[in-house]
Amino acid sequence: MWKQYNKIMIIEKVKNTILNNGLLEKGEHIVIGLSGGPDSVCLFHVLNEIREEFNITLHAVHVNHQFRPGAAEEDQNYVELLCKKYDIPCYSFTYDVNKIASDEGISGEEAGRNVRYKSFYKIANKINSQKVKIAVAQNLNDQAETLLMRIIRGTGTDGLSGIEYMRSGEGGFSIIRPLLDISRKEIEEYCAVNNLNPRIDHTNLQAIYTRNKVRLELIPYIEENFNKNIMLALNRLANIAKEDKEYIYSVVDKIIEKYAKQNEENLISIDLNILKNLYPAVRNRVIIRLFKKIGLIQDISAVHLKAAENILEEAKTSSSVDFPNDYGIRISYGNAELYKKNDDKDNYYELNGYLKSKILMDLKNICLNENTQAFDYDKIKNSGCKLILRTRKQGDYICPKGMKGTKKLQDFFVDAKIKKERRDFIPLVCLGSEVIWIIGYRISENYRLKEETAHILLLEYSI
Repeated sequence: MWKQYNKIMIIEKVKNTILNNGLLEKGEHIVIGLSGGPDSVCLFHVLNEIREEFNITLHAVHVNHQFRPGAAEEDQNYVELLCKKYDIPCYSFTYDVNKIASDEGISGEEAGRNVRYKSFYKIANKINSQKVKIAVAQNLNDQAETLLMRIIRGTGTDGLSGIEYMRSGEGGFSIIRPLLDISRKEIEEYCAVNNLNPRIDHTNLQAIYTRNKVRLELIPYIEENFNKNIMLALNRLANIAKEDKEYIYSVVDKIIEKYAKQNEENLISIDLNILKNLYPAVRNRVIIRLFKKIGLIQDISAVHLKAAENILEEAKTSSSVDFPNDYGIRISYGNAELYKKNDDKDNYYELNGYLKSKILMDLKNICLNENTQAFDYDKIKNSGCKLILRTRKQGDYICPKGMKGTKKLQDFFVDAKIKKERRDFIPLVCLGSEVIWIIGYRISENYRLKEETAHILLLEYSI
């Protein structure tokens, strides 16, 4: 009777987690990460028990990391036999993870995680359905361990919300964690009750990785000396932080919906004054959310956000800050623009011409023409950008002489009735994405000579 009660209790707890967090929908395909250990075997068995009720189809993925020769092959054999017993397709992958870690200069843990998710996504794509999710087996103990690790390393309040029940992964696939409310003790009992005999990775019992040290040494020490219910306390903290996070992001999303504009696939702009006057806690999350919309999902640090805050405060047009993976944020005439840089080699053409430059005090005996122009040297110097000669690329803009406000370079070409086939070969003098001279056509209002100009930069274009 106790065995039957334990089995039903665990299944009901998992079902509640699924229903309370919207983890499953009827008719979905679920890709399960199945290592053969207690956590993943419990997840596999529970989902199999409820698959008819939820009308889901299961697909198991096993990754042999080649960490433990012999034992790793036994793990794979166990998983394949388990899937065969329950008539669930199994896809096995083998990687030399130690070699991958060495080649890429990363830890074995990170390399292992990368190949696992690579395999999950491969099968998710192979299923060729819009209704696919990936299920992984993190549990209540993993939540507590993750929270402690984040606190030790230094985390913001978003990090205190811990592991999410569901998150977005690559290719639009959602990652779900149905066991997140189940403790490791309950998992082990469930496996015993159901005679599943999962594989045991004995390296998990050795304090050789940070997570293992937290699990085997730190948590037991805290339980013995400070709080025997530390894992429950940490999970309460995670749930409280999650509620706060959800509220803050509801505010963030309203601001983005009202003020942000996605002008191009890799470019989003938002009113500079709106962004700079937000509370830092909201502003930073707006920036993170906007970058996510154009593809930058992780690796944004407090250093990047502080640098962005500095240029927002200065509000100087053309100021910019680099973010990871070729993303950046720049100031452009009353707007903050978040963008992904283009590969310059692929997006603008080589020029045979070159620029000659002189710094002058006046233009005595100088004749300006379509290939020779003069600019305010001090304004160019104070822009903080390097002056370059190139052809057009995505995101270019100009403030044409005699006009107020900026204009996309593409719009200038259209208004000037310049033929499409010529546009890629017109030489430009640029400060970042701001064009100060469309050679042969127009210079920028922002850098033209004025009465207060102290130093003149004379540029002469030659072929």
